Amino acid sequence: SSFLIPACVARPVGKKELEGSEMAIKARVKEWTRLRDKQVWDESTVREWDDVAREARQRGEEVHMGRLFGICTEKGSELPQGDPRRKYKYRVVFQGNRVVNQNWDVALFQDLGSSPAAMEAGKAVDCYGSFEGHNTMQADAEQAYVQAWLKGPVTWVLLPDEAWPSGWEGKWRKPVVILKRALYGHPDAGTFWEKHCDDCLRRGGFVPIQTWQSCYWHPKL
Repeated sequence: SSFLIPACVARPVGKKELEGSEMAIKARVKEWTRLRDKQVWDESTVREWDDVAREARQRGEEVHMGRLFGICTEKGSELPQGDPRRKYKYRVVFQGNRVVNQNWDVALFQDLGSSPAAMEAGKAVDCYGSFEGHNTMQADAEQAYVQAWLKGPVTWVLLPDEAWPSGWEGKWRKPVVILKRALYGHPDAGTFWEKHCDDCLRRGGFVPIQTWQSCYWHPKL
């Protein structure tokens, strides 16, 4: 006998389909606008890629140079047309596998990694919350990674044409700007987010549980 296993899979959307869909274009504009409003990068620092690299070599400075690009998918593509649960999703990411320094050598990162909570920890929380007089709640952080500052060497990113502000066309050939926030895809983004989250929790009175990574206890609450 056979049976069906339902799966929530986002359907990849190619560039041709994206450009021909008003809803997909709106999703793209929304994502770039959200990140720009959060000042993930600083457009006032715009320079030509070659000029930044040459200046860093002359000064003997270490800089990282990478690219941003967008990924478009359709959620709920298995649903009929017109269903409100069927919608386009656009995500801008840092291309972490294609980063160089001022000498065009492969850039090196801290690569400290992050320590997500273990499955056992989540089950323990579920159990604790099921006791009489207790509650368990779950929440997602809005654009979590870009809440954290990007540290380490100054990172310049190349913005694709779709993200160029008005006035850039014809003025710049290969414009780069300084990346300020730990954007998704950066090899060290998880590390910087974890440190930022840890700082926030400690300020709120939470104490880390030494034997369980990314788990905290609040003595009063």
